[in-house]
This record gives sequence, structure tokens and C-alpha cells, in this order.
Amino acid sequence: MIKVFVVDDEKLVRRGIIGLIDWERFGMEIVGDSGSGEETVEFLKREEVDLLFSDLEMPGLSGIPFLQEVKRVRPKIQIVVLTMHQEFELIQQAVRIGILDYITKAQIEEENVDALMNGIKIRYQETMRHTQLGKRNVLYNEVYVWEAEEKEQGAEAVKLLENNNIPFEFLSETHLLFSGECNIIRLKSLIEDFGADRCSLLEIKQVKGIPYDQLEDMMKTVVKGKLFEDRRPSCFSYAYLYPELLKELPGASRKEILDLSLRMEFMLHEECYEAGMAKIRHAALSREERTAVFYQFSLYWSEFSGKDFTRYFEEVGGFRWWYQWREWFDEVRGLVLKKIGEGDEEIGTMEAIHKAMNYIREHMDREITLEELLRLTGMSKSHFSKNFKKVTGKTFVTYLNDMRIESAKKYLVETKQPIYWIASQVGYMDEHYFRRIFRERTGENPKQYRENN
Repeated sequence: MIKVFVVDDEKLVRRGIIGLIDWERFGMEIVGDSGSGEETVEFLKREEVDLLFSDLEMPGLSGIPFLQEVKRVRPKIQIVVLTMHQEFELIQQAVRIGILDYITKAQIEEENVDALMNGIKIRYQETMRHTQLGKRNVLYNEVYVWEAEEKEQGAEAVKLLENNNIPFEFLSETHLLFSGECNIIRLKSLIEDFGADRCSLLEIKQVKGIPYDQLEDMMKTVVKGKLFEDRRPSCFSYAYLYPELLKELPGASRKEILDLSLRMEFMLHEECYEAGMAKIRHAALSREERTAVFYQFSLYWSEFSGKDFTRYFEEVGGFRWWYQWREWFDEVRGLVLKKIGEGDEEIGTMEAIHKAMNYIREHMDREITLEELLRLTGMSKSHFSKNFKKVTGKTFVTYLNDMRIESAKKYLVETKQPIYWIASQVGYMDEHYFRRIFRERTGENPKQYRENN
């Protein structure tokens, strides 16, 4: 049980806090309470306390000096600060000392106490776990780690293991550790029943003598990246050598990935594409960064691929592994190549036209002239016009107006913005002119189109 001590100079407040919370439910027990900092320090000198709930505004020893004295007497104790108000400067000083959390007294009365206490318990356990891991080394040459996707799944896995009397240790809330001598066949069977698509089983070899916290850090960084690259459908078990993991070099940066994936050679030439995909696979990106970078890729090539980039996040939201992204990249490239066809245009010409297409999309909310595009591409008027129509099937003016009308359709269907606002967003400063052009191209006025779609 986690031993808890409550400190507040008002006895009724202490009684209220102690009586309001079902401490046993959270694996805690009240071992004492006090109305002053001095009494608390004397108690801590005599008795073990794991978790201190304490007000900071008390007569005598209080505030930051009180917290410092508590930490001096009991360095391992965890502290939850109770405050009347969110006093930023005081809280910042307390955080620097190393408190576990801070809550207002009103939160205990007004909020979901169970959720509040469960959060405190989780943070306490995680903090203690890190402290304990740092002092221990792995005793086995190889270990298995059950990695869950989310904390909730980790909690489910713990219950399943406890119900089946399978011993394990925590590396973190999502990493459960087993010795190499465990019943691996039974463990794999449990994972399959649990849902192999929701987790992974990792065998890490040559780890004897490695500090636990170092192994945990490796799981959260290098192994996480390796698993992203290696994961395959219907396979949840993977093996790695720890010394080889230490040799892993950082992958390409966000800028490097964008630079190579936005080149025409990347799409047109198989060798360039495969070399680029290898770099993208090993890129040093978090899941969030990866999604953002690949959105820019999708947006840039959308004029050729025809994919609706406004649906991008919906399309890739469930992607967790590289093989899913690889299939997506292959699809985009296939659409781009189909659009480009087997034409004999030079790569430089194709890149220039593509640059113009993207420029039109990005600046269609204002007037765009042919002269601008000629300066942008460095082409003559006749050369640009001929190649632009060859690639897009349309003249510059028709292409621009079509893009504006298509964007207006999306605004009409997906937003409740007024017509004049939509007209200006797609480059028509005159609302009446926009209504006329829209009707000529769609057969409906903007209001009718919105109502019918």
C-alpha cells in the first residue's frame, strides 16, 4: 500500500480530504495528518511516508522552504501540492523542487475524484518505477518485451497476465518485461488471444548487465523506430540484438525527406524512387512529424495524382507501420505516372509546369497573370502555353477558373461561410461575377449547389 500523509493547517479541511477519497481503492492508506510544517517534518523523521498531500500556506514552516525540508528528510517522498488558487510563480518553484502534481482544493470537491486520484496514482507509480529501474541491471542474456499500443491496452495486458499467473516486470506502462526463461509458447498464445494487431512481442538478445532504464529508453526510441520499419501484416513477434541496436544511425531529416520526395526524378525514375523510399523509411521522424511531412508530399503532387488532399488525414489516420505508408506512396506515384503518361517531355519542363500548377493552387485567391508564371518557370510564352496544355489538357485561364470553381464547391459543401466570403477565397473579388461564372460552369447558382449537396 502507498502510505499517505495529509497536511493542512485547517483541521476541517484535512478531515474533508481524508473522508472524501476512498484511499484503499487506489492502493493507498492514510498513515497520519498534521496542521503544521514542523509537526510534519518530525513525523517524517520517525515514520515511512510515500506520498504527501500538503497545503503550502501555513503558519510557521511553509511554502518552498517546507518542501525543501521535506525532500531533505525524505528524498524519495512524492508530493502533491494542495492550493486554493493556481499561483503560477509558486507552482513553478514547487515543480523545480520535484513535486509529483498540484491540485486546487476545489478540484477535489468539484471534479471526478476517481479520475483525479487515478491520475495521481499512475504518475506516482511511473515516477517510482523510473527510480527503481535506474538502480537495476538485466540478469538475463535475452528478454521478451510485450509492447502495447496505448496505456489502456497496457493495463488490459497486465490484467490478463495476472489472471494467468504469468510473472512479468514493468519497464513502463506500455512495456512489460519477461525473462528469456519464460514460457514463450504460452505467452504468444495469450497475445494472439489478446489481439496481435494491438501489440508486439519483442525478443531482445545480449542484454545481460544492461541497466533497466537504459533498456527502457532503447525501447522508446530505437526499437520503436525499428518496429515501425519492420512490422508486417499478421506478424507480431520480432527479434533484435541489443549491440546492433546501439549502432543504429539517425535517419534523414524532415527537410531531406521533403527535398527528395518533391523532385520529378523521384516520381519518374524507378531507381530514384526506390533509393528515396529507403531514406524515407529510415527517416528520423515521430508519428506526428511523419504525418505532417507526407501531407506536404500529398499536397504537392495532388495536381498530378488527382487525390483529394482534403481527405488526407482521414485516409492515413490509422497508419501505424511503414508497410501501410509504402502502399500509400506507391498508389500516389502510380496515379502521378498515369497522369504524366509516356510523354517525352524533359524532366526540367515537367518540373516547371508542375511548379506552375502548384503556384496557381496556392495563389488562386488573388489575380494571377501569365507573366507571373513565365517568370516563375523561365519559359517563353509559346513554350509554356504548349507544354501547360499538353500536361493539364487545358489552357492556363481555363485551368485557373476550373480550380477556383472546384475549390468553391468544397467551401459550399464543407463550410457555412457566406457566398461573398467563398468568392473572395477563390479569387473572385466581385461576388456577382462569381455567381455568374459558377452558374455557367455548374448549371446551378452557389446557393442551389449548397442545398443540393
